[in-house]
Amino acid sequence: MAVHTVHEVDCNVRTLPSEVVGAFLSEPLYDDAAILEEHVAFMADEVCSSLDPRGVYKLFNPSICTLPPKYVEPAIKLVGTLAVLHGQAVYERMSEAVHTAMVVSSLGSNEAIAALRERLVVTPEDAAVFQACLEALSATVADRLYEAVRADAHERGYHTDLTLETGAEDFPLAMNKTLVFFTEAEKRLGITAAEDGQVNTEWCTLGVVGLYDSTRKKRRGCAYCHNLKTCTIRKVGMTCHGRRTKAKMRAVAGPARQS
Repeated sequence: MAVHTVHEVDCNVRTLPSEVVGAFLSEPLYDDAAILEEHVAFMADEVCSSLDPRGVYKLFNPSICTLPPKYVEPAIKLVGTLAVLHGQAVYERMSEAVHTAMVVSSLGSNEAIAALRERLVVTPEDAAVFQACLEALSATVADRLYEAVRADAHERGYHTDLTLETGAEDFPLAMNKTLVFFTEAEKRLGITAAEDGQVNTEWCTLGVVGLYDSTRKKRRGCAYCHNLKTCTIRKVGMTCHGRRTKAKMRAVAGPARQS
């Protein structure tokens, strides 16, 4: 599988089912369900036909960071880059992965969305349905991008986990800046990210997907790690989770007291 190549994905959605949009409405807007369905159908068609959602993904080879004292917490380095992914969640997934896919999707520019809102939204009901349509479309577009990654992986004999989005579990939002840079999302999608991870549009999804050898069973612990013999963290008495090994703990504590 080619790595370090940015793949662009057309994530256009022809239509959004009313029940999908309805799932993003916080409260009923009309007593008559038929009126609501008609309103949602109209708004969803306008949103889908007016926006140009796209996605990008890029594959990397992950490697466990084993260079204390800097990396005494779980971290994954992407080979051939200076990128390091932090957090227990991403470590647990990518330490078992053959490839890591960075994924970024967007509904389009803020200007296009603002112009569409100006044209379609008149009443509070319009505003609620419009918001629900954007949320439903954003989720659908992220799924389309994920399916593109999954199909790419399956063609090469790999399987995937689900997308781990930034801000989920302990995968920090600050990772957005790294994902935007390495996927060229600013040039290709118009997305920028600040040092703290804040992006210039709320209608985007950023994250990573692990690609795994389908014949490999998922196992945990140092005994199953491919870095076992060369791990510098273990040499100083730590694990990659930041805890001391039992042998080193006994050495530091001294012999156990007799009862």
